[in-house]
Amino acid sequence: MTTRSKRDALKVQLLETRRMKELAAGHPLMARSFEAREKDLHTQIEALPLGDKEAKAVLYFSGEPVQGSMGIDASFASRVLDPYQSMVMADYADRYHGVVGTRGPRAGQANSRLLLTALPRGSFGLELTRADSDELFEEDQLADTLAHVTKLVESAARSDEDFAAELNETAPRVIQNLRSFLEVVSKGKAGLRMETGDYRCALDPLQANEAYNRAAAAHSDTKEVKIRGAFKGVLLESWRFDFVNENGHKISGKIDENLTPEQVVELNRTFFNDRCVAVLDKTVVLFRNGRERTTYVLKDLQRLEEHKENEKEEQP
Repeated sequence: MTTRSKRDALKVQLLETRRMKELAAGHPLMARSFEAREKDLHTQIEALPLGDKEAKAVLYFSGEPVQGSMGIDASFASRVLDPYQSMVMADYADRYHGVVGTRGPRAGQANSRLLLTALPRGSFGLELTRADSDELFEEDQLADTLAHVTKLVESAARSDEDFAAELNETAPRVIQNLRSFLEVVSKGKAGLRMETGDYRCALDPLQANEAYNRAAAAHSDTKEVKIRGAFKGVLLESWRFDFVNENGHKISGKIDENLTPEQVVELNRTFFNDRCVAVLDKTVVLFRNGRERTTYVLKDLQRLEEHKENEKEEQP
């Protein structure tokens, strides 16, 4: 049960306790008992602050794959869990390990692994909880990722503009897994309610289908470009770089996952605040409403004299 669900359940109990307290008014024992129960429920509700996050998510499904609160189609459940877990892993890697490639192992994926820990009723739900880990800040980081994934799904169902805005800091690999996740839900003619911490979104089958269509219409194209300018350094903690082209336009982005920390330190030492040629992967995501989002991944830096003059360069 998520924080929000706990709070909702406690509020229901509080309302019922107040009703019973009114009915027992004047009774020397029962009135006092209900009053103590009311105070205890208040204390429990106040201990669950608004806006809370947690490393747990519950996916509730309705519609064709579900038989009331009795069960869910096993094939549907297995097909929907894999892209959801992949989406969480990709977002976690991008946010807290600074890099996520288009394929292959994701950095920190063991720390974002979820366990199926319960099957809550009320339609039919799949409760996913963080696997045990010794990482100090992992729980808070995974909680942030689960909240972002929930808001991402909600934005895909709401509007083109909301979806594009939510994707501003989202890696292309996350979009791919979002598309796969929503495809399973849509083609299964299922409704979906997602909860994590104090965040919740609910989609009926028609809204889930619209969310899938919107995510499927977001296309990305990646190509290698070379740009002249000045390298302004890299932060190993966030695995991000800054570069200013010859027109004074600032370019920021991620470092290629294939570069080692030692290689990045050497690039920083050799080219910091110096003119050079940046070798970049440029990814353009085109949304259904015509909006574009461009991201860069730094692959290498080259000295100007080593760069072939006739080689094609591109300015952002």
